[in-house]
Amino acid sequence: MQSRVLVHTIVFLFLIEALLARPVATPFAHSGSSSSALPRRSRALVTTVSRRAVTVRQRLRATQAGTLLPTSEAVDRAPTVTNTIPTSTPSEPTPPTSTSTPAHSAFRDPVPILMYHYIRPRPGSDDPLGQRLSVDPATFQAQMDWLAQHGFTPITLSELAALRAGLTPAPPHPIVLTFDDGYRDFYQNAFPILRAHGFHATVFVVTGFVGQERYLTWDMIRELDRSGLVEIGAHTVHHPDLTTLANPESEIRGCKDALEHVLGHPVTAFAYPAGKFDARVETAVRAAGFRQAVTTQPRWATSGDDPLALPRLRVTGDLTLAQFAALLTG
Repeated sequence: MQSRVLVHTIVFLFLIEALLARPVATPFAHSGSSSSALPRRSRALVTTVSRRAVTVRQRLRATQAGTLLPTSEAVDRAPTVTNTIPTSTPSEPTPPTSTSTPAHSAFRDPVPILMYHYIRPRPGSDDPLGQRLSVDPATFQAQMDWLAQHGFTPITLSELAALRAGLTPAPPHPIVLTFDDGYRDFYQNAFPILRAHGFHATVFVVTGFVGQERYLTWDMIRELDRSGLVEIGAHTVHHPDLTTLANPESEIRGCKDALEHVLGHPVTAFAYPAGKFDARVETAVRAAGFRQAVTTQPRWATSGDDPLALPRLRVTGDLTLAQFAALLTG
């Protein structure tokens, strides 16, 4: 702006100088005086204008060079702007990118989803259910070693959904490891083994049981979630049979809200308690915002399965390593 004002000033002064330098009709013209012989006052004015033009030209050069020549004449001082409003040049709009376009071919092969509960020493015969649902840590270690030796890649339930959608490339022999109920022995016994192998897993938490003696604490849940290896899924608030409830939404959404409040991100995986569900329950699960849900139907998951009714293979405490291998190779 300052340079523009100086340029305009120079042009104006040059015009005045040119006009004053032109021959003009004066009372002295008839006496043979030269056209350049102007009256004394006119010559003085031309001199003053010329000096001002030179001064302005000098200031313009100084301004373009990044400096301002000092001057004591107020008429030569350029105004200083102290309250300039910042402006920004709008950038070219970025074309919207599609998040629904698959970057890879959708993975359509069947995938086994394993279901665990306790990873602990098996109780005695006085607790037959606990005995059946408990896998000894040494047995679990042998099973995970077998998976590693045979080239399996344990992933989370959400990672399986990404494979099915073609959003990520398929790893060798994907398999999903799930752990129901959120028992503390997962953190104590299973997680160190998974971490040593770099295996991923999904843990389904019953939020109403968090912090009780046998269950994960909220600090443990946060640590597992932040590990990058474990996906935290929802398993209701109190583990009821959802098909018997007049309002299953409170159990489903209440669990989801509690987990998301603690973890600070969406929870999209769900496990039906005891595998029990019907069309009404599945509708409530979908309405709550879950994208995958698992049942207890015993078979491999296929690409054509309902993502809110995925089957799983139960791993029981009495399963031998050969039987475990048969689940995944037979």
